[in-house]
Amino acid sequence: MAPTSRVYDRYHELMPDDANKQIETLKGRTVSATTQLSTANTAHEFIDAKIMQLTSQIKLDKEVKGCFVNAKKRKVPCIEEIDEEVGKIEEHVEKAERELLLLKRQRKAITDDVKEGKVAYSTMAEAYCSAITSKFMSASKPTKSKFDQHSYAKGVLEFYGASRKTSDDELEKYCHITGWQAPSTVECAHIVPKYLESEELSYLYGVRETMLSEPRNGITFNSVIKDGLDKGWIVIVPDKSLEGEEITWRCILVEQSRGSSIICPGRKWRDIDGKALKFLTPNRPAHRYMYLRYVMAYIHQLQLGNTEWHDRISVREHLWATTGQYLRKSMLQVLASHISDGYVPEAFFESTFQSAEGCKERSTEEEEDLVLGFHYKLKDLDGFYDGDDTESLDDWEHEGDEE
Repeated sequence: MAPTSRVYDRYHELMPDDANKQIETLKGRTVSATTQLSTANTAHEFIDAKIMQLTSQIKLDKEVKGCFVNAKKRKVPCIEEIDEEVGKIEEHVEKAERELLLLKRQRKAITDDVKEGKVAYSTMAEAYCSAITSKFMSASKPTKSKFDQHSYAKGVLEFYGASRKTSDDELEKYCHITGWQAPSTVECAHIVPKYLESEELSYLYGVRETMLSEPRNGITFNSVIKDGLDKGWIVIVPDKSLEGEEITWRCILVEQSRGSSIICPGRKWRDIDGKALKFLTPNRPAHRYMYLRYVMAYIHQLQLGNTEWHDRISVREHLWATTGQYLRKSMLQVLASHISDGYVPEAFFESTFQSAEGCKERSTEEEEDLVLGFHYKLKDLDGFYDGDDTESLDDWEHEGDEE
């Protein structure tokens, strides 16, 4: 229940009886939804209950606001307090409506994030808070530029706790493979390039809107390692784990011929082959972004004729170790026919879905159009690689000193 309804309770005797009855009914619905939220056992149940709770609370707030407005017209006592409470209600409603809109437009993505976060957080509510905060961070007010890389990079650092001051008051940034180092050597990268944010990608993910500027689509790496990720030399894959166990993400060197090349003094590419990523907070990249990057890397290597990579992957018990449903199967099948002569290992389709709640399915012809558009977006990026979708963290080193 919103704090503003307590003010209404103080003056309910001054309000019409029919208004009081309606508000009591709405309070009951809100309490019921809150109870369902606290007893939810799955991420899907939690999101259903959260949508119900927000919807009920918004209706309650608006009803209370209407009563206050009418009371002011009737010139009841304590008008000044009513004016103040109306302002608070409007703020509360706006926040709740923004949250509800995010849930409805990205229902599947947020449900998946809560499910993934349950392992790292002690409660479903904490996992949800992390997921929705990440969305709000990317749903910032519009700026004059198309995309605010500065804010995005800062958000990723905060999300992963990847910035700190040393005992000598020097600033350091964190690479998830090689650890703490000078800020000039660390870059923040989109896992799925921002350029691909589109209607096509949203449909592939089963949502009405995709926010590639959210911190869950970012990671901080040493700049040389980041370049290797962009060029397809490495991929990040999950280890197979038992249900309820935290997933270990591991760097795999795709281009084995680069094993003896130097990344930085004292470290070669072969030294990070198989190395686990180390995280400083419970926050993790979203599996759906990691998975799409992996699928595209796999196809890219086939196009390059890297049969060694294909053979290494084919003998594994699993191509992808996590059990989520990340991409729309029908669209992935058509996409494969455009970019890899139809060949994608059947195992890739184990991590797909047929339909997604809140995202209407398209006709075969419409899917073909969406796939064609997405195909050419990938082609413009040269298959994900050689693009520059990074933000140097050294550019705002001094601003970071104030954090």
